[in-house]
Amino acid sequence: MYLRRFARKKGNGWQTVVAEVDHLSARFPAEVKNVAVERGFYWGSDSDDVPHHEMEKLLDKIEAAGARAFRHILDAGKLPTDNALPSLPLSKDVRLDASWWVAAQILRTTRQRIRLDIGSHSSVDVPRDFRSANRHIAHILELLRPLAEIVHNRPWGIGFSDYCLLTGDVPAVILNAQDADDQLLAAEYWDLYLPLDPHRCLFLPGVHTRRLQNHWSDRSLKLHSGIAMGLNNAVADVAVKHVFFHPNHDPTSWLKTRNRRAIDEEIASDSLPKYLVGYDMIESGCGVERRWLDQHPTPDGKLHTPKLSDSEVLQTVEFMSDQLDRATRIFRAVSE
Repeated sequence: MYLRRFARKKGNGWQTVVAEVDHLSARFPAEVKNVAVERGFYWGSDSDDVPHHEMEKLLDKIEAAGARAFRHILDAGKLPTDNALPSLPLSKDVRLDASWWVAAQILRTTRQRIRLDIGSHSSVDVPRDFRSANRHIAHILELLRPLAEIVHNRPWGIGFSDYCLLTGDVPAVILNAQDADDQLLAAEYWDLYLPLDPHRCLFLPGVHTRRLQNHWSDRSLKLHSGIAMGLNNAVADVAVKHVFFHPNHDPTSWLKTRNRRAIDEEIASDSLPKYLVGYDMIESGCGVERRWLDQHPTPDGKLHTPKLSDSEVLQTVEFMSDQLDRATRIFRAVSE
């Protein structure tokens, strides 16, 4: 359901482009139905060591409700001149279903399972084939509802980017605290970013961003191209194996990948890059025409940005570093 929005129709299916996070030239087209499937990933075992698929059944229900919610959010308009962004606030049911779906995307990933495996010890009475799944399933069940409540109660930003967006095998990113021990606190304090299609995203501003941006209620957003590039890198930062993008919307020419260390070392050392996000609010009654979902404002691929002096660049970097340090100190103090 989700990856189809980063794919184009081909035959009876939908085709996306898959790239390895540490080797972007190693890319290939793939059918979205099977590209992210890992058979048995959510199979658990009960107290009698009998395998079950109950988590897959639960996730299927969340997916179905999420699909309805995102059709309402993203597919309301049909004409090229219709608004590509939904009317806010969203209806109660749409917001609720989308909140549960977003919470599930945070909790269900391979990265979460690796994080749990690093910080936990398997119970000796659980069969080897089901150890990680059982611990991960318990983690999802424990946090799913409170995390959905956090997502539901945050100010929502539905954003548009004229620069193309990608997604990855960890689609929902808790900026600056993806691997935090306390996932509920991290999701409540830091920015939460989720690309929705090649030009639209969900951005829930964290405590610090709300103050800087004066963002206290649901709003429509416009992302500068440079910010969109940074958020693409944030998705690539947390991806375990792959990033995905639409065949007609390749954003990888400006993607700055890095040499990846072992994923467990990366999680244990909390060494992901840090991000400070700024954006423009779209005034009530205004929007973005749907034609810009397919047409690109800069077809030559060049980015037209104002020229800054060396002193202005230095001032900007110092301000961002100071704000990030301040926000990180507050988060660590609260988490302790």
